[in-house]
Amino acid sequence: MALLETDDQLTIVNRSLEYRINKKLIRKVPYFEKMLNLGLKESKENKVELDFDEKAFKRFLNWIQIGCIFIEMDFVVNLCNMADYFGLSDCLIDDCFTYLHHNFSIKHLPVIIPQVTSTSKLINSGTLNAFICRYFTKIVNTPVWLNYPVETIKYICALDLMIHSEYQVFDVIMRWATFKADSRKSYLKELLKLVRYCHLEEKDLSKIQENEFFRSSCLEPELCSRKKANCNCNIDRTKQGCFVVIEELSDKNLRLKVFDSDFSSLVNQVMQPDESMPLFILHNEHISDISFDSGRKMIRIDWKQNTYRLFDFSAYKSYHRIIHRCIHDAQQASGECHVRIDKCEMSEYEYSFLEVNEKFILVGNESAYFNCWKNPSTGDINKLSDDNRHTYLTTILDNRIYMLTHNFEFFQFNIDSDLEFKKIKLESFKENLQFDNLLLTSKQVNDDRVLLIDKTTKDVLCFNVNTQEWSSIGRIIDCKGKPTDGQKESNVLKTFTFGFVSTDSINLCLERNLNAVK
Repeated sequence: MALLETDDQLTIVNRSLEYRINKKLIRKVPYFEKMLNLGLKESKENKVELDFDEKAFKRFLNWIQIGCIFIEMDFVVNLCNMADYFGLSDCLIDDCFTYLHHNFSIKHLPVIIPQVTSTSKLINSGTLNAFICRYFTKIVNTPVWLNYPVETIKYICALDLMIHSEYQVFDVIMRWATFKADSRKSYLKELLKLVRYCHLEEKDLSKIQENEFFRSSCLEPELCSRKKANCNCNIDRTKQGCFVVIEELSDKNLRLKVFDSDFSSLVNQVMQPDESMPLFILHNEHISDISFDSGRKMIRIDWKQNTYRLFDFSAYKSYHRIIHRCIHDAQQASGECHVRIDKCEMSEYEYSFLEVNEKFILVGNESAYFNCWKNPSTGDINKLSDDNRHTYLTTILDNRIYMLTHNFEFFQFNIDSDLEFKKIKLESFKENLQFDNLLLTSKQVNDDRVLLIDKTTKDVLCFNVNTQEWSSIGRIIDCKGKPTDGQKESNVLKTFTFGFVSTDSINLCLERNLNAVK
């Protein structure tokens, strides 16, 4: 009788733990069903050895034996990999997928990072890294960053982050280290190797050398030269902020052009619409989300598939709510500040959701008052409304908001000084402009230009924030020759805006174009 009972049981050794499970139950799993049916060594010995995450495997056996499972972030990716390995393509994998995308936030990075690989099924390292790189400047501006373990800090700071300056990486490492200086000072030398010093400007290098905690630690920046063999800084992380031009073609196709900060052309690509493109915030590394129309609209671009999807208004609001929950979670929103603008004719209750460096900012007006939320809550985001009758354009550069009203009043608001503002005179060129044909954008930080673009003429006007003067700096010109991609000539400028495009995506497009020429 004891032998029969033994024959009815399968012993599973997973790493350091041993389990016994009824064969009838385990046969529900295709992997074990096949193993037991083929008369393999394991089926004859009633024993199989496996190598899976122990917590994930234990919960997996609970699911088999009891019929339910409690999923947690610290093993959800491992669980999905295991389910895929065992040939389970049913609801367990779907439930893992839904759980991750509905509940993931930056506080889970320390437990998610060790689980992902380049081939993991639920989320791979490329997808996770793309999220971290895109929202790095937001992540480091939360209390969560200060409580990450050193392993997470090392992993993040080694990535090709989308930053405006390498000094930002130095600064957040120092911020993390000084938060618990006694226990973290020993990690500084290793962490600071992750700063790509050869891409620093002289002024930032001087700031590093003047940092008191840095100097007291007796450290020196490990300088290198991009022209020498000792340079490992193969990618300049600060070059991923780009100006993106979108033009409407026939058949709903779009032509996307990407320019660097000096307006050198990087990409010129035709994209086709794809309404099936998912709107998850965890997406693959060749996707970019570009906000435009003064922070009122958004487009998702897949550079690898040459496709795009415009967010409808419902998806646009939902996207920002998810981003807010994912990054700020239960963090308390900051208070509103507002200022009265006398004799400014704007419609009531009009809002824009803008991004600048380490923050998302909601701006808007209510009658004659201009409002700003430095860290808006999800409730504040609900103020956004689906209304195309806009009466102002707005953008942010460093700590200032710039706004152009429909009657051509141009304002500069200081975010850090309770929206202290001044009205800036527009030159005579305004007489040749129509408000509905205009776009307003800027580089966010480390620049002295606010750009005003005429969608009809494609002229680019520039307001220099240092000299407080306007000038015409150029025009977007299309090649008049026969298009090589079979598309009709572009004739409608949809937007000219600033956004982040990964170096990998730009290189992918360049390589594709070179292959097409060959």
